[in-house]
Amino acid sequence: MRTTSLLRTSVALAAATALLGACSDSDADDDTTATPSSSESSEPAGSTPSTPADLPAGVLALPEAPTGGTSIDVAAGRYRVRLDDALSFDVTLPAGSTVHDNGLFLATPSFVLKTELAGEEYGVPRDPCTDQTIEPAGSTVEDLVAALSDLPAYEVSAPEAVELGGAEGAYLEARVPRGYDDSKCAGGAVQLPGNPDTAVGGPAPYTGRWWVLDVEGRRVVVQQNCWGCSDRDLARAPKTAGTITFTATP
Repeated sequence: MRTTSLLRTSVALAAATALLGACSDSDADDDTTATPSSSESSEPAGSTPSTPADLPAGVLALPEAPTGGTSIDVAAGRYRVRLDDALSFDVTLPAGSTVHDNGLFLATPSFVLKTELAGEEYGVPRDPCTDQTIEPAGSTVEDLVAALSDLPAYEVSAPEAVELGGAEGAYLEARVPRGYDDSKCAGGAVQLPGNPDTAVGGPAPYTGRWWVLDVEGRRVVVQQNCWGCSDRDLARAPKTAGTITFTATP
């Protein structure tokens, strides 16, 4: 696995550790909310930044991480996240959120949201536990959905037609059960689908909500990843993914 993949996996594992603590605390005290940690330096959110002239009213520019770091805590609000020179998305983040890698990972107190372009290199691991090499999964929504549906280690639901952020595609739910033995996995992590340089993993148990979308002819994947979450935790979590709206990059 490439070095960048290992570094990004550490980000996911750090967030997963925070989420595990949050879920444990919530079982004991429903009023307790944990703030996700970051694997790199981050700084507390200050005042909410103003909306730049080239963004719609109420949409904020994503703050840059401090020098030497890759993450930053942000105030609650609606933010513009750039995917590339042509495509961006707006998303509403709750209080206690942390932005990693310029918005590739958005860690809320409840889960980690990952949104990325899923071109021809995007795919699934040969084996999420023992051979985490990413194998490309075609170029269409249907190609990727078929690969996700046959993914070892994961219990994946039947795909459902969905609309998210103005784009159409498929929605799937995926789980790695609590009893899954991840001790034999590389780094104790079960690998997720992704691009070769951005794929991450985490420990069992895992619950994911995956959207595979066609955005103006481009394949985009939104992952809502949660390690150690119960159904109750997810039911109480903010519907952050549902606030996504895709838009052209200014």
